Amino acid sequence: MVISLLQWNIWYKESIKNIASFLLQNKADIICLQELMHNFSNQEVANTTQYLADKLGYKYYEKSISIEGESWQQANGILTHFPIVQQGYSWINEPISTEKSYDNEHRAYVETMLNINGTNLTVGTTHMSYTDGLINTKRKQAEADRLVNIIERKNSNYILTGDFNATPDSYTIQHITKYLKNIGPGYEKNTWTTKPFSHKEFTETDLNRRLDYVFATKDIHVKKAKILSTEYSDHLPIFTELMINTS
Repeated sequence: MVISLLQWNIWYKESIKNIASFLLQNKADIICLQELMHNFSNQEVANTTQYLADKLGYKYYEKSISIEGESWQQANGILTHFPIVQQGYSWINEPISTEKSYDNEHRAYVETMLNINGTNLTVGTTHMSYTDGLINTKRKQAEADRLVNIIERKNSNYILTGDFNATPDSYTIQHITKYLKNIGPGYEKNTWTTKPFSHKEFTETDLNRRLDYVFATKDIHVKKAKILSTEYSDHLPIFTELMINTS
């Protein structure tokens, strides 16, 4: 059976109405999103995940994450029209001090099991920590190790997506691909950034980096994989069509 999947970091600043419009025009069976917002004053709605689910007519599972000192929450979510038969999350990074930095926050791995014509397909998504200049650090490496401790047990009917904040040659991606294969476009296709980014001494103004990926177990076959063009968000979405074995 052929199914479609879309992976996208939708950018917390982007109007959720723009995101909904794009997703309706590029509808996928399974949609994995990062930077969904709750109670964020710059958004038109209080719960952006629920808003998208209502617009699409989809079910969803998400894990919202509170940020120290902020009244809003950010979430990773999976939306789909397939029945969700199991769901859960794991922390792959947690704060170790009161310091405010991108790698000193809760980071969640979110997982759903979907029933597709009697076959269970497990889909996981995550938004990993940003490190200054996208360099590998001991802490980011430990975060990757926690993620791999989860995925190394997946032998079949499994898909992992996310914004990994890691380039193809990084420890993170190299470690993941010991267990899963890339089912997105080739690594030469970049997904970030479409908006100028600057933090501390690191600046990026062009579409020079690949940070977003779709991986799967060997039994899942790719029919089509492409980066979609859009002016919305600072990341570009990945769209894939996949062949899965159903009973």
